Amino acid sequence: MSSVLGVSVGASAVRLARPDSVTREDSGHRVLPDFRAQVVAAGRELPEDLAAESIGVVLAGGFDNREVHATGVAYRDEAQAGAVQAAMARQQLGNYQLVPEASAALTVLDAAGALGDHSTLVFYDLGSSGLTVSVVDRETGAVVESTRTDTVSGDLFDRLIRDNQLVNKRISTPHDAAASHALDLRCREAKERLSVGGAVAVPGDGGLLLLSRDVFDSLIGVTVESSARLARDVIARSGRIPDAVVLTGGGARIPLVRAVLESWLALPVIVPDHPELVAAQGAALLAQRAQQQQAPGGVTVLPPPGVDATMSPYAAVPAGPTVLPLDYDDASVPRQAPGPSGGRSSGLSSTPSWLSAAAPPPSQRVAKVQIRGAALAGGALAVIALIGLGLGYGSTLLNSTEGTSQPVTTQPKAPPAVTEMATPSLTAPPPPPTEVVEEPAATASRIQIPEPEPEPPPPPPAPVFPGLPQFQLPPLQLPPLPRIPGT
Repeated sequence: MSSVLGVSVGASAVRLARPDSVTREDSGHRVLPDFRAQVVAAGRELPEDLAAESIGVVLAGGFDNREVHATGVAYRDEAQAGAVQAAMARQQLGNYQLVPEASAALTVLDAAGALGDHSTLVFYDLGSSGLTVSVVDRETGAVVESTRTDTVSGDLFDRLIRDNQLVNKRISTPHDAAASHALDLRCREAKERLSVGGAVAVPGDGGLLLLSRDVFDSLIGVTVESSARLARDVIARSGRIPDAVVLTGGGARIPLVRAVLESWLALPVIVPDHPELVAAQGAALLAQRAQQQQAPGGVTVLPPPGVDATMSPYAAVPAGPTVLPLDYDDASVPRQAPGPSGGRSSGLSSTPSWLSAAAPPPSQRVAKVQIRGAALAGGALAVIALIGLGLGYGSTLLNSTEGTSQPVTTQPKAPPAVTEMATPSLTAPPPPPTEVVEEPAATASRIQIPEPEPEPPPPPPAPVFPGLPQFQLPPLQLPPLPRIPGT
Protein backbone atom coordinates (compact mmCIF):
# COMPACT_ATOMS: atom_id res chain seq x y z
CA MET A 1 0.00 0.00 0.00
CA SER A 2 1.48 3.36 -0.98
CA SER A 3 1.78 6.26 1.42
CA VAL A 4 3.26 9.73 1.83
CA LEU A 5 5.77 10.95 4.38
CA GLY A 6 6.13 14.34 6.08
CA VAL A 7 9.35 15.41 7.78
CA SER A 8 10.24 18.35 10.03
CA VAL A 9 13.85 19.18 10.84
CA GLY A 10 14.49 20.43 14.37
CA ALA A 11 17.69 21.13 16.26
CA SER A 12 16.98 18.43 18.87
CA ALA A 13 15.03 15.90 16.80
CA VAL A 14 13.76 14.95 13.36
CA ARG A 15 10.05 14.12 13.29
CA LEU A 16 8.42 11.85 10.72
CA ALA A 17 4.67 11.79 10.17
CA ARG A 18 2.69 9.50 7.89
CA PRO A 19 -1.08 9.49 7.37
CA ASP A 20 -2.37 6.23 8.83
CA SER A 21 -5.45 6.16 6.62
CA VAL A 22 -6.82 7.86 3.58
CA THR A 23 -8.71 11.10 4.04
CA ARG A 24 -12.42 10.40 4.40
CA GLU A 25 -15.51 12.50 3.85
CA ASP A 26 -17.68 13.60 6.77
CA SER A 27 -20.91 15.51 5.94
CA GLY A 28 -19.40 16.88 2.77
CA HIS A 29 -16.15 18.06 4.40
CA ARG A 30 -12.72 16.51 4.29
CA VAL A 31 -11.57 15.16 7.66
CA LEU A 32 -7.93 15.22 8.74
CA PRO A 33 -6.52 11.69 8.69
CA ASP A 34 -4.87 10.04 11.63
CA PHE A 35 -1.10 10.28 11.65
CA ARG A 36 1.55 7.90 12.85
CA ALA A 37 4.69 9.68 14.04
CA GLN A 38 8.25 8.76 14.76
CA VAL A 39 10.85 10.94 16.51
CA VAL A 40 14.59 10.55 15.86
CA ALA A 41 16.66 12.35 18.51
CA ALA A 42 19.55 14.38 17.15
CA GLY A 43 22.98 13.89 18.61
CA ARG A 44 26.19 15.39 17.34
CA GLU A 45 25.08 14.88 13.76
CA LEU A 46 23.65 17.81 11.81
CA PRO A 47 19.82 17.74 11.83
CA GLU A 48 19.67 17.99 8.03
CA ASP A 49 21.96 14.99 7.61
CA LEU A 50 19.93 13.05 10.16
CA ALA A 51 16.74 13.90 8.28
CA ALA A 52 18.16 12.69 4.97
CA GLU A 53 19.36 9.44 6.53
CA SER A 54 15.98 8.88 8.21
CA ILE A 55 14.15 9.45 4.93
CA GLY A 56 16.46 6.95 3.24
CA VAL A 57 15.64 4.35 5.89
CA VAL A 58 11.90 4.93 5.51
CA LEU A 59 12.08 4.70 1.73
CA ALA A 60 13.84 1.36 2.15
CA GLY A 61 10.84 0.03 4.08
CA GLY A 62 11.79 0.99 7.60
CA PHE A 63 8.42 2.60 8.48
CA ASP A 64 5.89 -0.26 8.86
CA ASN A 65 7.16 -1.72 5.58
CA ARG A 66 4.86 0.58 3.64
CA GLU A 67 6.00 1.94 0.33
CA VAL A 68 6.39 5.74 0.26
CA HIS A 69 5.71 7.42 -3.07
CA ALA A 70 5.88 11.08 -1.98
CA THR A 71 7.90 12.89 0.67
CA GLY A 72 7.47 16.41 1.99
CA VAL A 73 10.17 18.14 4.06
CA ALA A 74 9.31 21.33 5.94
CA TYR A 75 12.03 24.00 6.05
CA ARG A 76 12.34 27.03 8.31
CA ASP A 77 14.28 29.44 6.08
CA GLU A 78 16.37 29.60 2.93
CA ALA A 79 19.55 28.47 4.69
CA GLN A 80 17.90 25.34 6.04
CA ALA A 81 16.33 24.60 2.65
CA GLY A 82 19.79 24.63 1.06
CA ALA A 83 21.22 22.42 3.82
CA VAL A 84 18.41 19.88 3.33
CA GLN A 85 19.00 19.79 -0.44
CA ALA A 86 22.72 19.18 0.08
CA ALA A 87 22.08 16.40 2.60
CA MET A 88 19.52 14.73 0.33
CA ALA A 89 21.98 14.90 -2.57
CA ARG A 90 24.63 13.13 -0.46
CA GLN A 91 22.11 10.34 0.22
CA GLN A 92 21.23 10.28 -3.52
CA LEU A 93 17.58 11.05 -2.81
CA GLY A 94 15.71 13.10 -5.37
CA ASN A 95 11.97 12.41 -5.07
CA TYR A 96 10.87 14.89 -2.40
CA GLN A 97 9.19 18.25 -1.93
CA LEU A 98 10.40 21.17 0.20
CA VAL A 99 7.61 23.22 1.81
CA PRO A 100 7.78 26.24 4.15
CA GLU A 101 7.00 25.50 7.79
CA ALA A 102 4.38 28.26 7.94
CA SER A 103 2.58 26.83 4.89
CA ALA A 104 2.70 23.32 6.33
CA ALA A 105 1.29 24.44 9.69
CA LEU A 106 -1.45 26.50 8.06
CA THR A 107 -2.41 23.56 5.83
CA VAL A 108 -2.84 20.97 8.57
CA LEU A 109 -4.63 23.35 10.97
CA ASP A 110 -6.97 24.54 8.25
CA ALA A 111 -7.74 20.98 7.23
CA ALA A 112 -8.46 20.05 10.86
CA GLY A 113 -10.86 22.99 11.25
CA ALA A 114 -8.89 24.35 14.20
CA LEU A 115 -8.69 27.94 12.92
CA GLY A 116 -12.38 28.80 12.94
CA ASP A 117 -13.12 31.97 10.99
CA HIS A 118 -9.92 33.81 11.93
CA SER A 119 -8.32 35.60 8.99
CA THR A 120 -4.99 36.93 10.37
CA LEU A 121 -2.96 34.63 12.57
CA VAL A 122 0.15 34.97 14.73
CA PHE A 123 2.25 31.79 14.65
CA TYR A 124 4.33 31.39 17.80
CA ASP A 125 6.75 28.51 17.11
CA LEU A 126 8.84 27.73 20.21
CA GLY A 127 11.36 24.95 19.63
CA SER A 128 14.48 23.69 21.31
CA SER A 129 16.85 26.06 19.48
CA GLY A 130 14.79 29.25 19.25
CA LEU A 131 11.51 31.07 18.77
CA THR A 132 9.91 32.18 15.49
CA VAL A 133 7.01 34.65 15.55
CA SER A 134 5.18 35.20 12.26
CA VAL A 135 2.07 37.11 11.21
CA VAL A 136 0.33 35.11 8.45
CA ASP A 137 -2.56 36.03 6.20
CA ARG A 138 -4.76 32.95 6.13
CA GLU A 139 -6.49 33.72 2.82
CA THR A 140 -3.29 34.03 0.78
CA GLY A 141 -0.91 32.12 3.05
CA ALA A 142 1.57 35.03 2.86
CA VAL A 143 3.89 35.67 5.80
CA VAL A 144 3.40 39.39 6.42
CA GLU A 145 6.09 39.76 9.12
CA SER A 146 8.41 37.27 10.82
CA THR A 147 11.23 37.32 13.37
CA ARG A 148 13.38 34.56 14.84
CA THR A 149 15.47 34.71 18.02
CA ASP A 150 17.58 32.23 19.98
CA THR A 151 17.25 34.13 23.29
CA VAL A 152 14.03 32.20 23.98
CA SER A 153 14.22 28.44 23.48
CA GLY A 154 13.48 25.09 25.02
CA ASP A 155 17.20 24.51 25.56
CA LEU A 156 17.31 27.69 27.66
CA PHE A 157 14.50 26.38 29.86
CA ASP A 158 16.47 23.13 30.32
CA ARG A 159 19.55 25.09 31.41
CA LEU A 160 17.51 27.11 33.91
CA ILE A 161 16.32 23.85 35.50
CA ARG A 162 19.87 22.51 35.56
CA ASP A 163 21.27 25.66 37.17
CA ASN A 164 18.52 25.65 39.79
CA GLN A 165 19.31 22.08 40.80
CA LEU A 166 23.07 22.63 40.94
CA VAL A 167 22.94 25.95 42.79
CA ASN A 168 20.61 24.56 45.44
CA LYS A 169 22.84 21.45 45.68
CA ARG A 170 19.94 19.11 45.09
CA ILE A 171 22.04 17.09 42.68
CA SER A 172 25.80 16.71 42.47
CA THR A 173 27.86 18.32 39.73
CA PRO A 174 28.51 15.96 36.77
CA HIS A 175 32.05 14.62 36.74
CA ASP A 176 32.39 14.01 32.98
CA ALA A 177 30.77 14.78 29.63
CA ALA A 178 28.59 11.67 29.68
CA ALA A 179 27.15 12.53 33.09
CA SER A 180 26.57 16.12 31.96
CA HIS A 181 24.65 14.97 28.88
CA ALA A 182 22.58 12.61 31.03
CA LEU A 183 21.69 15.50 33.35
CA ASP A 184 20.59 17.60 30.36
CA LEU A 185 18.25 14.82 29.26
CA ARG A 186 16.79 14.61 32.78
CA CYS A 187 16.17 18.36 32.81
CA ARG A 188 14.38 18.12 29.47
CA GLU A 189 12.28 15.24 30.73
CA ALA A 190 11.36 17.24 33.83
CA LYS A 191 10.28 20.19 31.67
CA GLU A 192 8.10 17.99 29.45
CA ARG A 193 6.47 16.23 32.39
CA LEU A 194 5.70 19.54 34.11
CA SER A 195 3.51 20.43 31.13
CA VAL A 196 0.91 17.96 32.40
CA GLY A 197 1.75 17.66 36.11
CA GLY A 198 2.26 19.85 39.14
CA ALA A 199 5.56 18.30 40.24
CA VAL A 200 8.14 15.83 38.97
CA ALA A 201 10.79 13.54 40.43
CA VAL A 202 13.35 12.33 37.89
CA PRO A 203 15.88 9.84 39.30
CA GLY A 204 19.42 9.55 38.02
CA ASP A 205 23.10 9.72 38.91
CA GLY A 206 23.89 12.54 41.31
CA GLY A 207 20.55 12.53 43.11
CA LEU A 208 16.84 12.87 42.55
CA LEU A 209 15.72 15.81 40.43
CA LEU A 210 12.75 17.32 42.27
CA LEU A 211 10.89 20.29 40.79
CA SER A 212 7.40 21.78 41.08
CA ARG A 213 5.56 23.70 38.39
CA ASP A 214 5.48 26.85 40.55
CA VAL A 215 9.27 26.86 40.79
CA PHE A 216 9.60 26.12 37.09
CA ASP A 217 7.25 29.01 36.22
CA SER A 218 9.30 31.36 38.39
CA LEU A 219 12.47 30.29 36.55
CA ILE A 220 11.13 30.93 33.05
CA GLY A 221 8.65 33.74 33.77
CA VAL A 222 10.87 36.66 32.72
CA THR A 223 11.94 34.90 29.52
CA VAL A 224 8.38 34.05 28.53
CA GLU A 225 7.29 37.65 29.10
CA SER A 226 10.13 38.85 26.88
CA SER A 227 8.82 36.55 24.14
CA ALA A 228 5.36 38.10 24.50
CA ARG A 229 6.94 41.54 24.14
CA LEU A 230 8.67 40.31 20.97
CA ALA A 231 5.32 39.08 19.62
CA ARG A 232 3.85 42.53 20.23
CA ASP A 233 6.67 44.14 18.26
CA VAL A 234 6.19 41.77 15.32
CA ILE A 235 2.45 42.45 15.27
CA ALA A 236 3.02 46.21 15.39
CA ARG A 237 5.48 46.06 12.48
CA SER A 238 3.10 43.95 10.39
CA GLY A 239 0.43 46.64 10.33
CA ARG A 240 -2.25 43.96 10.78
CA ILE A 241 -4.79 43.37 13.53
CA PRO A 242 -4.57 39.63 14.26
CA ASP A 243 -7.49 37.45 15.28
CA ALA A 244 -5.72 34.66 17.17
CA VAL A 245 -2.36 33.22 18.20
CA VAL A 246 -1.37 29.68 17.17
CA LEU A 247 1.22 27.91 19.34
CA THR A 248 3.42 25.31 17.66
CA GLY A 249 6.61 23.51 18.60
CA GLY A 250 7.36 21.61 21.78
CA GLY A 251 7.28 24.78 23.89
CA ALA A 252 3.59 25.22 23.10
CA ARG A 253 2.80 22.57 25.72
CA ILE A 254 4.07 24.73 28.61
CA PRO A 255 0.99 26.14 30.40
CA LEU A 256 2.75 29.39 31.37
CA VAL A 257 3.44 30.21 27.72
CA ARG A 258 -0.24 30.10 26.87
CA ALA A 259 -1.25 32.10 29.96
CA VAL A 260 1.30 34.87 29.34
CA LEU A 261 0.42 35.25 25.66
CA GLU A 262 -3.30 35.44 26.43
CA SER A 263 -2.64 38.14 29.01
CA TRP A 264 -0.14 40.21 27.00
CA LEU A 265 -1.75 39.99 23.57
CA ALA A 266 -5.42 39.90 24.60
CA LEU A 267 -6.08 37.37 21.81
CA PRO A 268 -7.45 33.83 21.78
CA VAL A 269 -4.72 31.19 21.80
CA ILE A 270 -4.99 28.01 19.70
CA VAL A 271 -2.88 25.00 20.74
CA PRO A 272 -3.04 21.93 18.46
CA ASP A 273 -3.21 18.45 19.93
CA HIS A 274 0.35 17.71 18.82
CA PRO A 275 2.03 21.11 18.36
CA GLU A 276 5.49 19.62 17.76
CA LEU A 277 4.19 17.52 14.82
CA VAL A 278 2.28 20.25 12.98
CA ALA A 279 5.05 20.99 10.45
CA ALA A 280 5.63 17.31 9.61
CA GLN A 281 1.91 16.60 9.25
CA GLY A 282 1.40 19.61 7.00
CA ALA A 283 4.38 18.60 4.86
CA ALA A 284 2.79 15.15 4.41
CA LEU A 285 -0.53 16.68 3.30
CA LEU A 286 1.18 18.97 0.79
CA ALA A 287 3.21 16.04 -0.56
CA GLN A 288 -0.02 14.07 -0.93
CA ARG A 289 -1.59 16.88 -2.94
CA ALA A 290 1.46 17.11 -5.17
CA GLN A 291 1.30 13.35 -5.76
CA GLN A 292 -2.34 13.61 -6.82
CA GLN A 293 -1.74 16.55 -9.14
CA GLN A 294 1.39 15.40 -10.98
CA ALA A 295 3.50 12.34 -11.58
CA PRO A 296 6.20 11.73 -8.96
CA GLY A 297 9.80 12.35 -9.77
CA GLY A 298 12.38 15.08 -9.31
CA VAL A 299 12.60 17.70 -6.62
CA THR A 300 9.80 20.17 -5.97
CA VAL A 301 10.48 23.28 -3.94
CA LEU A 302 7.58 25.43 -2.82
CA PRO A 303 8.70 29.01 -2.07
CA PRO A 304 7.08 30.95 0.76
CA PRO A 305 3.65 32.34 -0.18
CA GLY A 306 3.83 35.70 -1.87
CA VAL A 307 7.27 35.04 -3.41
CA ASP A 308 7.53 34.97 -7.20
CA ALA A 309 8.65 31.48 -8.15
CA THR A 310 10.59 32.71 -11.18
CA MET A 311 12.53 35.28 -9.15
CA SER A 312 12.91 33.26 -5.95
CA PRO A 313 16.33 31.87 -4.94
CA TYR A 314 14.53 28.60 -4.22
CA ALA A 315 14.21 28.09 -7.97
CA ALA A 316 17.92 27.30 -8.24
CA VAL A 317 17.60 23.61 -7.36
CA PRO A 318 19.99 20.99 -8.79
CA ALA A 319 18.82 18.51 -11.46
CA GLY A 320 16.23 20.79 -13.04
CA PRO A 321 13.67 21.12 -10.25
CA THR A 322 10.09 22.20 -10.75
CA VAL A 323 9.05 25.21 -8.72
CA LEU A 324 5.33 25.37 -7.95
CA PRO A 325 3.46 28.18 -6.18
CA LEU A 326 1.28 27.24 -3.24
CA ASP A 327 -2.37 26.75 -4.00
CA TYR A 328 -4.64 27.33 -1.03
CA ASP A 329 -7.81 26.88 -3.07
CA ASP A 330 -7.48 23.11 -3.15
CA ALA A 331 -10.79 21.38 -2.70
CA SER A 332 -9.34 19.08 -0.04
CA VAL A 333 -9.14 21.97 2.44
CA PRO A 334 -12.45 23.13 3.93
CA ARG A 335 -13.14 26.84 3.47
CA GLN A 336 -15.25 29.06 5.65
CA ALA A 337 -17.90 31.33 4.25
CA PRO A 338 -16.49 34.72 3.31
CA GLY A 339 -17.15 37.62 5.63
CA PRO A 340 -18.63 40.97 4.70
CA SER A 341 -15.31 42.15 3.30
CA GLY A 342 -14.98 39.18 0.97
CA GLY A 343 -12.54 37.23 3.15
CA ARG A 344 -12.91 35.38 6.41
CA SER A 345 -14.59 37.36 9.09
CA SER A 346 -12.58 38.31 12.13
CA GLY A 347 -13.24 36.60 15.42
CA LEU A 348 -12.63 39.83 17.36
CA SER A 349 -14.98 42.76 17.61
CA SER A 350 -12.34 45.32 18.50
CA THR A 351 -8.63 45.97 18.42
CA PRO A 352 -6.62 44.89 21.50
CA SER A 353 -6.06 47.82 23.84
CA TRP A 354 -2.28 47.47 23.75
CA LEU A 355 -2.30 47.62 19.93
CA SER A 356 -4.65 50.61 19.66
CA ALA A 357 -2.57 52.65 22.11
CA ALA A 358 0.54 52.40 19.98
CA ALA A 359 3.70 54.21 20.98
CA PRO A 360 4.81 57.23 18.92
CA PRO A 361 7.27 56.64 16.09
CA PRO A 362 10.95 56.41 17.09
CA SER A 363 11.70 59.79 15.53
CA GLN A 364 9.13 61.49 17.76
CA ARG A 365 10.42 59.71 20.83
CA VAL A 366 13.96 60.85 20.05
CA ALA A 367 12.79 64.41 19.52
CA LYS A 368 11.01 64.42 22.88
CA VAL A 369 14.11 63.12 24.62
CA GLN A 370 16.26 65.79 22.99
CA ILE A 371 13.83 68.57 23.90
CA ARG A 372 13.61 67.34 27.47
CA GLY A 373 17.40 67.16 27.74
CA ALA A 374 17.78 70.65 26.32
CA ALA A 375 15.24 72.03 28.79
CA LEU A 376 17.03 70.43 31.73
CA ALA A 377 20.40 71.68 30.55
CA GLY A 378 19.04 75.19 29.99
CA GLY A 379 17.48 75.26 33.44
CA ALA A 380 20.75 74.16 35.05
CA LEU A 381 22.72 76.85 33.22
CA ALA A 382 20.18 79.47 34.25
CA VAL A 383 20.56 78.58 37.93
CA ILE A 384 24.35 78.67 37.67
CA ALA A 385 24.22 82.02 35.89
CA LEU A 386 22.05 83.57 38.61
CA ILE A 387 24.40 82.36 41.33
CA GLY A 388 27.38 83.68 39.41
CA LEU A 389 25.76 87.08 38.88
CA GLY A 390 25.12 87.31 42.61
CA LEU A 391 28.82 86.71 43.26
CA GLY A 392 29.99 89.19 40.65
CA TYR A 393 31.13 86.68 38.03
CA GLY A 394 28.20 86.70 35.68
CA SER A 395 30.26 87.80 32.71
CA THR A 396 32.69 84.92 33.15
CA LEU A 397 29.94 82.30 33.26
CA LEU A 398 28.07 83.84 30.35
CA ASN A 399 31.20 84.09 28.23
CA SER A 400 32.12 80.46 29.01
CA THR A 401 28.79 79.21 27.66
CA GLU A 402 28.83 81.13 24.41
CA GLY A 403 30.95 78.51 22.66
CA THR A 404 28.74 75.56 23.63
CA SER A 405 25.19 76.74 22.89
CA GLN A 406 23.52 78.70 20.14
CA PRO A 407 22.15 82.07 21.37
CA VAL A 408 18.57 82.96 20.69
CA THR A 409 18.35 86.27 18.81
CA THR A 410 15.45 88.54 19.59
CA GLN A 411 14.74 92.02 18.29
CA PRO A 412 14.56 94.50 21.24
CA LYS A 413 12.28 97.49 21.09
CA ALA A 414 15.12 99.92 21.87
CA PRO A 415 18.87 99.35 21.62
CA PRO A 416 20.16 98.81 25.14
CA ALA A 417 23.20 100.60 26.46
CA VAL A 418 26.29 98.47 26.11
CA THR A 419 29.12 98.74 28.58
CA GLU A 420 32.39 97.12 27.66
CA MET A 421 34.30 95.55 30.52
CA ALA A 422 37.21 93.19 30.76
CA THR A 423 36.67 89.64 32.04
CA PRO A 424 38.30 89.39 35.49
CA SER A 425 41.14 86.91 35.81
CA LEU A 426 40.87 83.94 38.12
CA THR A 427 44.45 84.39 39.40
CA ALA A 428 44.84 88.16 39.94
CA PRO A 429 42.36 90.59 41.54
CA PRO A 430 40.68 93.01 39.15
CA PRO A 431 41.93 96.60 39.10
CA PRO A 432 39.75 99.03 41.02
CA PRO A 433 37.41 100.93 38.73
CA THR A 434 37.78 104.69 38.46
CA GLU A 435 34.74 106.55 39.57
CA VAL A 436 34.04 110.17 38.73
CA VAL A 437 32.28 111.96 41.57
CA GLU A 438 30.89 115.43 41.10
CA GLU A 439 32.24 117.74 43.75
CA PRO A 440 29.48 119.46 45.73
CA ALA A 441 29.50 123.12 46.54
CA ALA A 442 31.88 123.99 49.35
CA THR A 443 29.44 125.14 51.98
CA ALA A 444 29.86 124.64 55.68
CA SER A 445 26.36 123.19 56.05
CA ARG A 446 26.98 120.36 53.63
CA ILE A 447 30.49 119.40 54.70
CA GLN A 448 30.38 116.39 57.00
CA ILE A 449 33.20 114.33 58.31
CA PRO A 450 32.63 110.72 57.31
CA GLU A 451 32.64 108.14 60.03
CA PRO A 452 35.33 105.47 59.80
CA GLU A 453 34.19 102.45 57.80
CA PRO A 454 34.05 99.11 59.66
CA GLU A 455 36.42 96.33 58.71
CA PRO A 456 35.08 94.32 55.73
CA PRO A 457 33.85 90.80 56.57
CA PRO A 458 35.99 87.85 55.47
CA PRO A 459 35.31 86.63 51.93
CA PRO A 460 32.79 83.75 51.61
CA PRO A 461 34.10 80.26 50.85
CA ALA A 462 34.50 79.27 47.23
CA PRO A 463 31.23 77.87 45.79
CA VAL A 464 31.16 74.27 44.62
CA PHE A 465 29.08 73.45 41.51
CA PRO A 466 28.58 69.74 40.77
CA GLY A 467 29.80 68.82 37.32
CA LEU A 468 31.80 72.06 36.81
CA PRO A 469 35.55 72.56 37.26
CA GLN A 470 36.53 74.05 40.65
CA PHE A 471 38.06 77.54 40.74
CA GLN A 472 39.21 79.99 43.40
CA LEU A 473 37.43 83.36 43.68
CA PRO A 474 39.70 86.42 43.97
CA PRO A 475 39.50 88.43 47.21
CA LEU A 476 36.87 91.11 47.22
CA GLN A 477 38.38 94.64 47.49
CA LEU A 478 36.47 97.87 47.76
CA PRO A 479 37.75 100.98 45.99
CA PRO A 480 39.12 103.78 48.27
CA LEU A 481 36.77 106.57 49.16
CA PRO A 482 37.49 109.89 47.46
CA ARG A 483 38.86 112.60 49.59
CA ILE A 484 36.64 115.61 50.21
CA PRO A 485 38.44 118.91 49.90
CA GLY A 486 38.86 120.73 53.15
CA THR A 487 38.93 117.65 55.40
